Amino acid sequence: MSESPDLPRVTDEVTAEWLLPKIGLQKAKIETKRVIAGTASLILKTVTPEEENAGEKKAPLNICVKGGFNPDMLAAYPFVLGLYTRELDFYANVAPKVPQLNLPKVLWSGKTSKNAIIVMEDVAANSGYVFADPVDTWSVDRVKLIVEQFAALHAATWGTKAEDAPWLDDHYEEAVLGLCAMWDAIVLAEDRPPVPEYMKDKEKMIPAIKTWFATRDPKFGCILHGDAHIGNTAWSEQTKTPMIVDWQIIHRGSCFTDIAYYIMTALTIEDRKAYEKDLIDHYLAKLHEFGGPKLSREDPGVMEEYRKSLMAGYSWVLCPYTMQKKERVWAIVSRLVSAMEDHNPVELLVKE
Repeated sequence: MSESPDLPRVTDEVTAEWLLPKIGLQKAKIETKRVIAGTASLILKTVTPEEENAGEKKAPLNICVKGGFNPDMLAAYPFVLGLYTRELDFYANVAPKVPQLNLPKVLWSGKTSKNAIIVMEDVAANSGYVFADPVDTWSVDRVKLIVEQFAALHAATWGTKAEDAPWLDDHYEEAVLGLCAMWDAIVLAEDRPPVPEYMKDKEKMIPAIKTWFATRDPKFGCILHGDAHIGNTAWSEQTKTPMIVDWQIIHRGSCFTDIAYYIMTALTIEDRKAYEKDLIDHYLAKLHEFGGPKLSREDPGVMEEYRKSLMAGYSWVLCPYTMQKKERVWAIVSRLVSAMEDHNPVELLVKE
């Protein structure tokens, strides 16, 4: 990862002059295939080298340039710059410790006080990965494979303390509470997804969120993906393997945050009800297999922690449509409401 004073801030600034030295080329034809807008923007390009290597032309490269290329979003939500930076830190500091994680190859990364950019392989073009849409759901078998990757991450970082990862701060809590500050404009807006009345009550929900933050059990502490919903995973039919992407909200917390959040968002309501316990058991078995502690659903605090961790999904109730499309918010919130009704995390937290 490098420091750079002149990172592009809009897509048009990702020029051949800027990009080619980052990927070790001098002359190449560059084609922009697609720009995908989101919390971070993805610029998908094909780079066809013009120079020869040992008398042969180098093969074309399919790459993804990811960063903050929406100045309006950065102005409206300044905290998102920290999300871009944190993903770079994940690839530099955590990914090398977890070989079981299936991740794209990073070709270059750099950050400044105004932006952070990663240049990586385009796994959709290279390996046929299809990124999940939050409106969709996955099969139980696919979810089981993702749960295994979370287990590997958690086991490798189990017990990580603040001094072990000084680049990880309290950004997650700050971001959620920052959205809470816009409660009336988001949660109470007319075109928001239907939720029970108590889930609209900021006098009840904000204290519950703060209690959840304060009472996460440190004995389950590790480094989390932190935004573990189905939309941050991909599947390749070519290799029959999943991939976890978008490591922007990585933070220290309870391992069950990733697990409860992912199971809730990735499965149909019917599959969650039928297979939730089996998936928790599978996660716990893999956690131990990868070097983490040996835990059971019968152990004190395990299922209570899982239930509380469903509060992570409430971020979708708080999510403005400028950050996620309306149909995605409605789809995830419908699954969240069902899980909240089954597990009652708010009731559990109110009793704390």
